Amino acid sequence: MKQRVLLVVRKLNIGGIQRNTVNLANVLCREGHEVHVLVLKGELELIPDPGVHVHQIDFDKAFRKTGIGLVYDLFTRAVLNPLIKGSGFVWRGYYGGAYLRRFIRTLETRHGPVDRVIMRGQGAFETVWSLKDPRLWQVTVSWPGDIRQGWRQKFLLKRLYADKQIICNTDNVREQLERLLSQHAVTPRRLATIGNVCDLDAIAQMADEPVELPSRPYVVQVCRLSDVKRQDVLIKAYLAADIEEDLVIVGDGPKRESVENLIRELGVGNRVHLIGSRVNPYPWMKHARLFILSSRSEAFGIVLVESMCCGTPCVAPDVPGGVRNVLIHDQARLISENSIEGLAAKIREGLENPPSLAEDPELIERFRDTRIMQEFLALPTDAEAAHRD
Repeated sequence: MKQRVLLVVRKLNIGGIQRNTVNLANVLCREGHEVHVLVLKGELELIPDPGVHVHQIDFDKAFRKTGIGLVYDLFTRAVLNPLIKGSGFVWRGYYGGAYLRRFIRTLETRHGPVDRVIMRGQGAFETVWSLKDPRLWQVTVSWPGDIRQGWRQKFLLKRLYADKQIICNTDNVREQLERLLSQHAVTPRRLATIGNVCDLDAIAQMADEPVELPSRPYVVQVCRLSDVKRQDVLIKAYLAADIEEDLVIVGDGPKRESVENLIRELGVGNRVHLIGSRVNPYPWMKHARLFILSSRSEAFGIVLVESMCCGTPCVAPDVPGGVRNVLIHDQARLISENSIEGLAAKIREGLENPPSLAEDPELIERFRDTRIMQEFLALPTDAEAAHRD
């Protein structure tokens, strides 16, 4: 039975959350479902396939333009935000949920009943957290953080998770989230675990596109340049490994300047190449000898799946999140201690004795987009009750 599906995401810039949203939209559309994607902020850097309906509405800007919305925004910033640290999303989410409810009604007037709503990423949850709809499932794709005592964390968690239908993208993320919510007596309505969506065929095809690659053999990282991704650890581990290959870093982000400074201070600009963000990073993955992750935490690690799909083995530190859910079987050999020395040792091992990906097709097949799509479509939504409301 074909369904009408609304996907909600905060932005469609280059990133894991955004790429997964586009992948899910594309496979749903390809399989004959009607797909709408609502983007809440920014310009489109990733574009879904032509059959997908894309809507761009900034609820915050729309509300501030009402006049009373501007007064409300100034009041919450000046009074409520300082009173309850980290609560800015709470006050925005009250009207954001109402705007999303109105958008869904308009969508249904024009196209017919929506069967399910899937929202990905905490930025989107925060924008519209007050919406209560039995068709809505929200996908948690980031590490939920440490348990802290006190009413403030409970107050914030209740808005995001209480009586909500939550999808975690790995078993480890789900276990951590359940511990966190249990500590504060916050009870979701339902919990499910569904992996990230990978268009394996498209990745393999895009990996063959011609690009200008380094002349020397290299290892690679494709990641946002940020504190969590720890490019400083990457570069130091790469140098400690003492290998002949160059290091190529594909990505951009707030830590770019500090990464450039580190490369300059260490005098390795001739071996460490920072090439910026790429809409299609897969040729750099395919032609690398090894993919290296260096994150402090990694809720899922979609780049690991993408790299293996390109035929390139992965090294990653044993950090909180989904690394051990993704790197299984012989690939698990290359999960390192969470240290520069441990990462360096696995880089050497990965080059000297790489796992044979071709002998383990299920390693990546379990993430194929059509498989993951069916898991999303099988989620209970109580849609009939929603249509009666």
